[in-house]
Amino acid sequence: MKETTDRKKSSARSLWLWVVLAFALLISAWSLLIYIATENRPEMVEIEQR
Repeated sequence: MKETTDRKKSSARSLWLWVVLAFALLISAWSLLIYIATENRPEMVEIEQR
């Protein structure tokens, strides 16, 4: 019985590790995209008022 509970605990920890890694990857990808977007802003275009 103890072996199955230890196995469940280790698989639960492993699952949480993957979840945390996935969120870390997602946050770093968004940060990179925002950084690239701020470095490559389009030029300001003036709009004529009539």
